[in-house]
Amino acid sequence: MNETSPSVSLKAAAPGDVGPSAPVDTSPVKRWRRSLAAALAALVAGALFAPAALGQGAPDDEQAEEAEESDDEAPPPAPKARKKKGAAVAPARVDAGSKDRKAGPAEAKRGPADKAEPSPEERAARGVAVIERGGQVLGLGAVLAGDGRILTALSPLGAGNDLAVRFPDGTTARVKLGHHDRVWDLALLVPQTGRWTEGLTASSRDPVRPDAQIRSFTAARGKVAAVPLVLRSHRALIGGDDRQLDDAIELGSRISPLDLGAPIIDEDGRVVAVLGRGCAPNEGKPCTPVAFGAPIAAIRSFLRAVPKDAIQPAAWLGIQGVSEASPVAKGVRVTVVHPESPAEQARLKGGDRGGSDMILAVNGVPVTSPEALSDAIRTHAIGEKVPLIVLSGGKYREVTVELRAAPDPRAAGAMKPAAAHPGELPPPGPGAKTTEEYRK
Repeated sequence: MNETSPSVSLKAAAPGDVGPSAPVDTSPVKRWRRSLAAALAALVAGALFAPAALGQGAPDDEQAEEAEESDDEAPPPAPKARKKKGAAVAPARVDAGSKDRKAGPAEAKRGPADKAEPSPEERAARGVAVIERGGQVLGLGAVLAGDGRILTALSPLGAGNDLAVRFPDGTTARVKLGHHDRVWDLALLVPQTGRWTEGLTASSRDPVRPDAQIRSFTAARGKVAAVPLVLRSHRALIGGDDRQLDDAIELGSRISPLDLGAPIIDEDGRVVAVLGRGCAPNEGKPCTPVAFGAPIAAIRSFLRAVPKDAIQPAAWLGIQGVSEASPVAKGVRVTVVHPESPAEQARLKGGDRGGSDMILAVNGVPVTSPEALSDAIRTHAIGEKVPLIVLSGGKYREVTVELRAAPDPRAAGAMKPAAAHPGELPPPGPGAKTTEEYRK
């Protein structure tokens, strides 16, 4: 029996073999051939009709000329820049002569302007403190530049010495009454901790001249702010103990009792007077309580009479030492560390040369003798945290100490008496120097 395998013909059917009489090709390969032929025919037909379709969209000569004219009037839009990750998209360029020109991002959003210099009254406000007792506002005061003590009015303080001041940054410090004058209603408060470094200076200008622009300060809304003030003239008033006040400054503005003690400043932010309380005489009648300005002449006289001990208590480190020079540095070698002192809390070591610390600098200021170390410590106030550079075991290290008052005079026996501070208003007294600012 002969086996016959199906023949596979790769020849395409003749075009005439179409119709009912045409043989039907049932082979799978032949069906695939027919599909391929149909696809080829469709591609050929598309290629033949494509030029006609493109020709219909082409502009004629007139349209081309109009297009060229329109190009002169309005340029084509710039292509959009592709946004890449991490890269800014550059804005399209716009003709500088275009009427509808829009500012780019760099023009619409400029960098922050430099901060303007503070005005004289804003700088002066940094030297105004709020006087309090138990959290209740009593009045205002002026911090003396280069000194740290506060000049204020006496009458708002009342009885008792439980006083505190609040500085412009919100910090507070205990204060004690160091000196007072009942006649001119003046008081000097001495901070017991800390020292505010921004203070006020005296003015030499006449505060009641016609062109003067005078201001004072108020804390009526919980924050110290400058307010305009009208000064009328110099006149005689009645002060404390029924004493006459010569050349007191008469005010033409209403003053809140909580603003007594505030400084009165001129256009430069310098002090021309301090607000106090007095009494205006009435012929045949009791005097009328009024606020007035204590002039600079009265303030100078008051400060010259301040006792020598009306100063801040000296800060205490709590060591004894000797001058020493090693092959690598000079400083003060610690020989004794007092118990419960700031030095002991900072773990400074005293003793013999081999095991003790050597203090080289206080807050960046080199010290090479016990006297220099004492002077450097005294420039800081009680409660301040001061960095010390120490040579210990051949290695440099920085130690921070928090200064405080000595527990008794014997603990601070090595300390010298406090010298006058080289500021605008040093502690007056016999032999004490007064600065030129307040000597005039």
